[in-house]
Amino acid sequence: MSSPRDSFIGDILVSAGLLDSEQLNEALVVLSTKGGTLVEYVVGDSLLTEVQVGRAVADHMGIPFLETIKTDEVAPHLIEHLPIVFAKNNCVLPLSETAAGVRVACKDPFDLGALDAVQAILGAPVEAVVAPGGVIVETINAVYERSGKDEDLEGEGAAEEEELTDLIDAEDEAPIIRWVNNLFFEAVRRRASDIHIEPLEKEVGVRYRVDGVLQNAKNVKKAFLPSIISRVKILAKLNIAEKRLPQDGRIALKIAGKPIDVRVSTVPTSQGERVVMRLLDKQAVLHDITDLGFWKDHYTLFHSLIRRPHGIILVTGPTGSGKTTTLYAGLSQINTPDKNILTVEDPVEYDIEGIGQVHVNPKIDLTFASGLRAFLRQDPDVIMVGEIRDRETAEIAVQSSLTGHLVLSTIHTNDAAGALTRLVEMDIEPFLVASSMIGIQAQRLVRVLCPHCKQLFEPTREQLVELGVDPDNPYQSFSQPVENVYIEAAKRLPPLQPLSNDRVMLYEAVGCDECLGLGYRGRTGLYEMLMITDDIRALVLKNSDSNSIKKTALREGMVNLREDGARKVLSGITTIEEVLRVTHDD
Repeated sequence: MSSPRDSFIGDILVSAGLLDSEQLNEALVVLSTKGGTLVEYVVGDSLLTEVQVGRAVADHMGIPFLETIKTDEVAPHLIEHLPIVFAKNNCVLPLSETAAGVRVACKDPFDLGALDAVQAILGAPVEAVVAPGGVIVETINAVYERSGKDEDLEGEGAAEEEELTDLIDAEDEAPIIRWVNNLFFEAVRRRASDIHIEPLEKEVGVRYRVDGVLQNAKNVKKAFLPSIISRVKILAKLNIAEKRLPQDGRIALKIAGKPIDVRVSTVPTSQGERVVMRLLDKQAVLHDITDLGFWKDHYTLFHSLIRRPHGIILVTGPTGSGKTTTLYAGLSQINTPDKNILTVEDPVEYDIEGIGQVHVNPKIDLTFASGLRAFLRQDPDVIMVGEIRDRETAEIAVQSSLTGHLVLSTIHTNDAAGALTRLVEMDIEPFLVASSMIGIQAQRLVRVLCPHCKQLFEPTREQLVELGVDPDNPYQSFSQPVENVYIEAAKRLPPLQPLSNDRVMLYEAVGCDECLGLGYRGRTGLYEMLMITDDIRALVLKNSDSNSIKKTALREGMVNLREDGARKVLSGITTIEEVLRVTHDD
């Protein structure tokens, strides 16, 4: 039998002209055998949307309907005593105080039990408004994340279902568990990429890496170190008894509705075990190459390279310089049904639909080299290798390019020219390097000024000289002009600061609530692109050193990292300090 509530809601939907009597009777028959509610049936069967149902019910009851809810409309103090699990399970969210009580958004205004519970928790009468369930849950995730509550820290997957319940009920857990839970939650709130737990002489320090820079976060007594390390090891399924050897593991979490993949590394030190955890947001949107911070000239070069039919494209730079992000962006740009694209990575950071991605596993002899060798039997058009680390991988990459494949990979060198000599040092014949390579990009990441608080200042002549800019003629200091052609969303493009009375005005970091007092928010890239021209090939064949190769490339118009950074400083994108931090003077 269907419930009286279903029949009542059905009559409302029929009266509103959203269902006819035949559809309603059919739905009630299905519910009488399969169970569930009428709203779940009509929405799940795509007969109606949550918005249509909610608006019809709200109109019938004469109460407001909200199609959307803005997070800044939710009063933070109203959710302090309302558990997030209760709010999600019952689809209720307190919005604001009124003269008569508290305004509460709900999916089902007929669920008087849930509304009575909210009234008892808040100690004030409830004024119900109706909103779609999906909107309410999305807003709950956002406002509870903003408030810093860590109750929604969840283990992911059926294998961790028991632990899932334990972590949600954080109020009943041991202090160490709550502390570790809050560690993850605060890292996500700050947009941190890494968490460092470091044993010091008398205490345990925690630092977060935000936009590439480490920041002190908190300290606790040294006596808690073993318990903290054990908790992290349990989550990562590591051996808690082994304290003498390094260990690596993974943790799958969900924080405020976001699935987070955590890579855990432990190493023993003289002060105790040290833990570093890298956080990867599985819902993060892959960047398009137009979002990477290329100038128009550089964008044109990179865009042309990834559309070549064969050859090797290398991206160089230190760990954490965005090399993999650049390769993913390039692959996404050329990922079309007519191309077979395969990747071998360590690890696979983000899944890309339509691309075959392989995670290396040295324990079973699945290495970059063996994966690359297997790919050649898979009829590929484009191959991405996570990193060229050894001679075998380099040899197969070269042979792949020479047999008609486009190969993208990374290599650890300080600049683009150094990649050529690095391959020769791996015992790859110079003529093979010269004939297979088509372009090498070196890159670094710099922090972007917060648009809400950055302010103008007048730099000294010494600062401009150190940046590589002519103080008397700054905008004509480069091989490529500083023009307003920064390839990024127009709304984020700051205006160039024109010369006024022979003065150069730049921006500096200040700090505000929007950027958590840092003065920066987000990062962008600095790039240098070395195109393999006939002159560069001739130098490689002569086994010339990287300095000679770089000098020739600069004469041919290559923009180096420092110059690219200087252009972005003059355009108000970043600061002198950021560019000097990650580049060296050529």
